[in-house]
Amino acid sequence: MKRLHRYSFISRSLPLLLLLVASSCSDDHFTVDPEVEGRSTVWETIKSNSELSEFADILSSIHYSKSRGNTTSQTYADLLNHDQTFTVWAPANGTFNYENCKQLIASGSAGAYKVETELIRNCMARYTHLLSGSKVEEIKLFNDKSAIFNCASATLKNQTITRSNIGAANGVVHILSGAPTYLPNIYEFIESRTDLDSLNRFLKTYEEQVFNESQSTQGPTIDGNITWVDSISYLDNRYFNVINAQLNSEDSTYVMVMPNNDAWTYAYNKIRGYYNYQPEYVQTIVSVDDNGNESTETKTTSYSQEEIDSITRFYINHTTARNLVFNVNEQFGHPYTDFTKPGACDSLKSTWGDAFDDPHSVALFDGKSPVELSNGYAYVVDHFNYRPEDSWLFLEDYEAERYYESYSSCTPLSNRIYTNWSYMTDSTDISTLKDTLIQETVLRLSPTRATANSSVTFRLPNTLSTKYDIYAVMAYNTSVNRPYQFRANLNYHKSSRTSSRQQLTAIEGVNGSGRNFVSKPPHVDEKGQFHFNDSVLVAKDFELPVAYVGIEDAYVTLEIQSYMTSSQRTTYTNELLIDKIVLVPKEKTEE
Repeated sequence: MKRLHRYSFISRSLPLLLLLVASSCSDDHFTVDPEVEGRSTVWETIKSNSELSEFADILSSIHYSKSRGNTTSQTYADLLNHDQTFTVWAPANGTFNYENCKQLIASGSAGAYKVETELIRNCMARYTHLLSGSKVEEIKLFNDKSAIFNCASATLKNQTITRSNIGAANGVVHILSGAPTYLPNIYEFIESRTDLDSLNRFLKTYEEQVFNESQSTQGPTIDGNITWVDSISYLDNRYFNVINAQLNSEDSTYVMVMPNNDAWTYAYNKIRGYYNYQPEYVQTIVSVDDNGNESTETKTTSYSQEEIDSITRFYINHTTARNLVFNVNEQFGHPYTDFTKPGACDSLKSTWGDAFDDPHSVALFDGKSPVELSNGYAYVVDHFNYRPEDSWLFLEDYEAERYYESYSSCTPLSNRIYTNWSYMTDSTDISTLKDTLIQETVLRLSPTRATANSSVTFRLPNTLSTKYDIYAVMAYNTSVNRPYQFRANLNYHKSSRTSSRQQLTAIEGVNGSGRNFVSKPPHVDEKGQFHFNDSVLVAKDFELPVAYVGIEDAYVTLEIQSYMTSSQRTTYTNELLIDKIVLVPKEKTEE
């Protein structure tokens, strides 16, 4: 049952002398050209090269951003002119769309940030990376993207290096035959698509910039307070932690189903009826101390209309979004290319934790082709093909020993029971017998008096506003070898803001009569299946009009009370063994 990366900039680097041994494609020390040693910085080297005048113009036009929306007065020309060490793979004139970059810069901060991220940061890395030997290494670029630096073929991201190892006082410059290909990550891809606006707006709600103390440069302490000469922050999104998927992390590999705006609207309208909240929840909580003394507390939880609208939107959107992402590395060894092939994967497990069996898992991808991204693959779908029973209409399973709230005329004990039974596996063949050891933990309600009727109340939190079949799963009491007769009441809220106590009635001839429910003894069903527990249906198609998902101090309760008259003492037992309460939700019919 279910409940409700980051990129950083640079720190001070070591002096060049110490960094020379850290080259990525060579074990050799970097030998600086005597003509430029100690005189030309990386920026001066680029600026003085006639092949790189267009790229130099871009570097001098773009101001370095500590994070999106947090731009400094320092240009990239300034940055590459200081003592921090960089390698720059600079695209030669005419090999990248220079005019388009100029237009984006002139369009404003968003355009300039696009050029900064997709061109400048995609062409540089910290430290010195020499072209030497035949090694192939994965480089982390300045925008946190990964790039293959192939010394054997003299390429970076398959772009040919036409001139290499141009030495500078604070690093090295290579000249490329074109700008390295930029691939957005999953989060960036969602941001870039207007047909994904609905998904994007939901995710953006939980975006924030987080101060990165370890990457920031500390200044003097003034009046006991630390100041920061250079404060660095990174992009974070709280919702990524909820679904266990860092969609902006370059170190992960995900497959994500992305409903377009039409598919998102369809899902929203389909799900919204299950989250019907009300302005006020009144909950009466009965607790019992160690001496059996009862105390009653009434809690009232109130919400403004704005709060109701907010919680409703969140849970509808969360229900839509929480199963969209699949971690490629957690799919039982299946590559992402198998996800859409019928029969290739028995099931897929989302990062949220729900499993989708074939062929329903295949339908999620809507027959679309994947879009390759820097940290995975995107499937933009026209239809939301998630079935309610796989995504939000989950069977709710409440273990009795964990969810009982109060009791009377009995002592509750959590017992592990062991019982041997001989039974027929095939009712048509009496010679087929097997011994089975039943082992389970149950809530044992031992009556305080021989004639007392035990009573217990269970809390059933996080229910939806829909119809349920409700079962009380009873373990057979082998100490007396008699079944149970009991009564049940359900307490829940109606839309009128008032709670209601509903007396439940048995299905005649099936599990009792009138208000009296009767459990079955251990038996073999018509299929030869042995049943030690009896799942007693206490309510069928019972509609709970109000949602409790996310409401901490309010929930549905179910009371169960043994009911045994003096003449029935040899027929039933008043010592109840309850395994769990199970709620099976029903899909709403289309109106």
